[in-house]
Amino acid sequence: MSILKVDTINEKTSGNGVVIPSGQTLDVSAGTLVPSASQVVQHLFTQPTAATTFNSGTYTDGGGFSLSITPKYSNSKILIRIFSKTRQNNTIGGQSGNSAQDHRILRDGTQIYHAKWQNYFNSNWATTDHYPPFITQYIDTPNTTSATTYKLQGRLYNGSQVEWRIGDYNGGDYHSLMELLEIKQ
Repeated sequence: MSILKVDTINEKTSGNGVVIPSGQTLDVSAGTLVPSASQVVQHLFTQPTAATTFNSGTYTDGGGFSLSITPKYSNSKILIRIFSKTRQNNTIGGQSGNSAQDHRILRDGTQIYHAKWQNYFNSNWATTDHYPPFITQYIDTPNTTSATTYKLQGRLYNGSQVEWRIGDYNGGDYHSLMELLEIKQ
């Protein structure tokens, strides 16, 4: 085994870059490879496998929609992406009302994003159940390298909505996904 110690490696000819030949490997597992700005540093995800029904005007946790990340850089952006099949029901047991997917994202228990009236349906024309997808994204700058937990909560958009359910199977499989991507700045 040979050891080469240098401070800087520059390309020999302009425009070719430093090339690792085909079939060869550059192993940096014992050290740190510093990514460039705008590169994804880490990607974490969870796939909830059960539904959560929101049937109160008070925010409650979406079961399985919680994920922790420890950023490697204090100025990184965290891209939060959430997708799920859902059901919004305006009529149960003779009740009817408007419906929407009110929700918020918390970072370590503090609200950082809030959305009202997402996928809003008016009872004048939408009196039965509907299955719009739930899609939300947010970019956060937590300014830390400590473990940070993000979580989704939902609620009824107002007193006349009956319920909305995240993680509904819609006659098929449960399909939900929450992702956290650390992006270097």
